[in-house]
Amino acid sequence: MLWNPDDLKSFLDRHTKDENAKIVVITSGGTAVPLEKNCVRYIENFSNGTRGAISAEKFLENGYLVIFFHRANSLQPYSHRFPDLFNHLKPAGENKFTVNDYPNLGEMIERKHKYADRILLLPFNSFDDYKNDLEYICHACAGYKKRLCVYLAAAVSDFYIDAEQLPEHKIQSADGGLNLKLTIAPKVLRRIVKDFVPEAFVVSFKLETDPSVLVEKSKKAIKEYGHQIVIANMLKTRKRRVTFIRANEDPFPIDLDSPEFAEKADVEIEELIIERLKKLHSNYCHV
Repeated sequence: MLWNPDDLKSFLDRHTKDENAKIVVITSGGTAVPLEKNCVRYIENFSNGTRGAISAEKFLENGYLVIFFHRANSLQPYSHRFPDLFNHLKPAGENKFTVNDYPNLGEMIERKHKYADRILLLPFNSFDDYKNDLEYICHACAGYKKRLCVYLAAAVSDFYIDAEQLPEHKIQSADGGLNLKLTIAPKVLRRIVKDFVPEAFVVSFKLETDPSVLVEKSKKAIKEYGHQIVIANMLKTRKRRVTFIRANEDPFPIDLDSPEFAEKADVEIEELIIERLKKLHSNYCHV
């Protein structure tokens, strides 16, 4: 665990008086699978965490408390919009500077501070970090029941190497070629839904490269794990189009290239995702 459990307890305790508050646990970024116990090499599920970071902003702006469970050093809410900020700083006297070409910087700083008390950032690195810590976080939040949303936007390893099979030290190239035997990683989603937060509103993502299997596999996930929503997206179009998949309902697409959004060139798809999820979550809470 890369964070102090007391920070989570303190965050939850500060907000217990608001009996109507909704809270979301967002996972963001990619997991790593180490190849050694003293890890030098690893297999990476690559993700910058863009979707998770933007989604956290939109959840905050829609009144949610946010636990942002993110890959260490991945993108974070608000600051991700200014990746090369240092290059835009100009000296303006002793211990002073000006910022050029960032017209939205002031607004984003104000938002970051406005919501600072309503978001908790907790990091992970490895798949084991992700699995164990997410279960811990969900257990701690279980008292929110239906008011808890779990939004699984992280890119999680499907395969891993069991800790008992890992060599202690760095694998030596002098020993020749390397053969790896990967096993299927435990399905964290199943345990979250069945064992830890069975009343929560749980949203997962399904990313594919073959459009012919996207909806079918998303429906299969809903049936297998029993959660509320799969947001299906294709690798090449994930920033422009997603499809909501729910049990016993027709797929619901959101497509930024449709005529509906022709005059909204600057809208981010995460804004529309969270807008719809807020309505669906509210309906779920009142069932």
